[in-house]
Amino acid sequence: MKYRCITNNPLIIEHYNGNVEPFEGTPLELFFAVKAEIMAGYKLVTHPLTGSIGSYINPYKSVILDVRKGPLDEESLQLIDKAIVYTKNLLPDYLNCVWDENSRRDFQYLDFDFVKAFI
Repeated sequence: MKYRCITNNPLIIEHYNGNVEPFEGTPLELFFAVKAEIMAGYKLVTHPLTGSIGSYINPYKSVILDVRKGPLDEESLQLIDKAIVYTKNLLPDYLNCVWDENSRRDFQYLDFDFVKAFI
């Protein structure tokens, strides 16, 4: 099965150049972009809130979708809607986070490690 990877993670974009869909924005903005893809008929392969680090902490997020377009998948829609609500509720904490370069690299690697099996 082939997958689509929508990501704002520079490490993934660099490593899988041409095989991912780069996205510029926060995890919350990425979730809204993924929701639009779900509404267009794409299905989630990975849960949008994967990993042990919350979306309000890790500034890098990658979401895997099936490449096959089909009818609206209600389960995918419910999952992305819940991820959006969860992330919106944590937005004030996210806006106050400042990360140094080493932390940013660590966050990139955590996200990379999770999605590498799908790409």
